Amino acid sequence: MDLSLETLIIFTNNFLPYPQENMFLWFVLYIIYFAPKLLALFILGDFFYEDFRICSVYVFTRKDNRVSWFTNKLFKMIKYILIYYVCITVIIAIVGVINGFNVDDVNNFLLIFISIVVLNGMVTLIFVLLTNILSLYTNAEISLVVTLLIYAVLHIPSFIKIDRLQDLIIKLSPALQSVIVWHDDSFLVKYNSSFDMPMISGFNVWWSLLILSLCLILIIFIGIKAIKTVEINDKY
Repeated sequence: MDLSLETLIIFTNNFLPYPQENMFLWFVLYIIYFAPKLLALFILGDFFYEDFRICSVYVFTRKDNRVSWFTNKLFKMIKYILIYYVCITVIIAIVGVINGFNVDDVNNFLLIFISIVVLNGMVTLIFVLLTNILSLYTNAEISLVVTLLIYAVLHIPSFIKIDRLQDLIIKLSPALQSVIVWHDDSFLVKYNSSFDMPMISGFNVWWSLLILSLCLILIIFIGIKAIKTVEINDKY
């Protein structure tokens, strides 16, 4: 096993085993993978809802106020999420250095670092936005539960073997774009091969950026549409 710092940051919260017949032994890895993502979702899941309870009349009185408010919230989300994943990855790297892990290649390390932060950030932003948009129509708890159900369904290809369609479904699932170990980019091949996991042909960082960008454009469009048309009601 390669003990480089690159391998460490890939292996922590960016790793899922390729679906096999017996996945029970990988249970701990699933926890490590899901924990930071779910924590971000829980922390930011009521990002809109808090304002509804405090100043909804002001926010929703005029449509230009609504879009401006949504845009402001969106950029704050992006900032918080990126800082969150930068901090996680930096902490992992520091712990790795303290425990004797070394950078194998500076360029590869930087590419992996940026890929991890950006892909995790985009995936998390999609589901945080979804939760908050749903909270326009129901309470924060229900919107969070619905989002978690969707998130879980989109992860089915990561732990249930589907044979021929496995790779295609993984490549199209927005929730799985941050699983770096399945990507076949040239700067990842050396480190991913340490895990003895099959890399998916054509599943690279650029592909993930495309899928996530399309999903973000769609969810932002839906969010703007929703924020323009939602009615203030007594629950706020």
